[in-house]
Amino acid sequence: MNHAVNDGSVYLLTSLFPVVLTLFGLSVFQVGILVGAGYLVSVVGQPIVGRYSERADPRKLLAVGLSVISFSVLSFVFASGFLSILASVLLLRAGSCFYHPVGVSAVSKAYRGKSLDRAMGIQSAFGNLGILLVFVLSAPIYLAIGWKATFVFFALVSAADVVITLAAFRGSRPGASPAPKNGPEGARQARLGVPVFFLVLSFVSGASFAVILNYANILVENQSHVGVLPANIVVSGWIALSFLGAISTGRWPRVVPRTTFLFLSFLLSAVTTVVIVFTSSDLTLVVPVLLANGFTVSATYPLLYSELSDFLSGRSETTGRSFGVIFSAQTIGASAFGLVSGYLSSLYGIPSAFLVVAALMLVGSGMALARTRSVRNGPGGQLTPA
Repeated sequence: MNHAVNDGSVYLLTSLFPVVLTLFGLSVFQVGILVGAGYLVSVVGQPIVGRYSERADPRKLLAVGLSVISFSVLSFVFASGFLSILASVLLLRAGSCFYHPVGVSAVSKAYRGKSLDRAMGIQSAFGNLGILLVFVLSAPIYLAIGWKATFVFFALVSAADVVITLAAFRGSRPGASPAPKNGPEGARQARLGVPVFFLVLSFVSGASFAVILNYANILVENQSHVGVLPANIVVSGWIALSFLGAISTGRWPRVVPRTTFLFLSFLLSAVTTVVIVFTSSDLTLVVPVLLANGFTVSATYPLLYSELSDFLSGRSETTGRSFGVIFSAQTIGASAFGLVSGYLSSLYGIPSAFLVVAALMLVGSGMALARTRSVRNGPGGQLTPA
């Protein structure tokens, strides 16, 4: 529930970017600034929240984050231009810094073994579900009652989630972690923190998700010459398959090693992203490709979380901090490529941003392939040296 409201609120403005461009006279490059600056706040905020999350009740921390989100979504109603929209975006992203290091860390502590993949898949999928609901509902609400009422409605949804979180889940705490793990991996974690493998692939996942989600409706609208509602419906299909891709990861690692699944997910994501560019002018062609792309891109997230959870097993004192670092890597990728994509789009057209991120996905697939050769990963099991 918290993940759905958190991520859905963050992408409310994104779902209405075609409208905002017209209402406020913004350029595509200014959209890139909004996307990049918002992610930059998460880069700074998530490690800070993660570092201190072990000392507080996760329920209260989640409620604080949702309260800031609710206020910031409401503040969009008073926007008068680019700078005021930017201020609201920065505040919104500050509120969204709480869920990922706090919520995912709690899941990491509460589940082990085969149930870990399933739990990570479910929590990740419901973030996508929240984004899907926003993309499905925002345009019809806007067309029916206007853009200001749309933001008021979603602010009330976030406020209701605060009340439910504090009232309905009182006393709920994550399960305790087992005793610290000894051996070379434990020593390596203590010395180096989060391995580079997780940092780079998290960077790639964040960049890929951000570019496709933030620019796909603009690409489809421009290339196919359709309105914001049809474009959002197309992107909603991408998000729907993202939900299925994330939630299915609980079963695939039982028969396919996680690193192999990661390799295939990144490789297919790269291929389908390129195909999206060349089919975006025809809705009948681009829709099935977007659906496949949504499935593969979203699968990378919970697979990485589960791998890291196994790596951190037994070190509850560093779990929140480690996940904070991982999510910072994701948001650095999202911030950098959110901004770069706006710049590239203004110079060479929106398709150029998709081609660049496809190349980045190929890098991710290469690293995942290299990992499969150096790490033996049993179905849903522990990460162990080869």
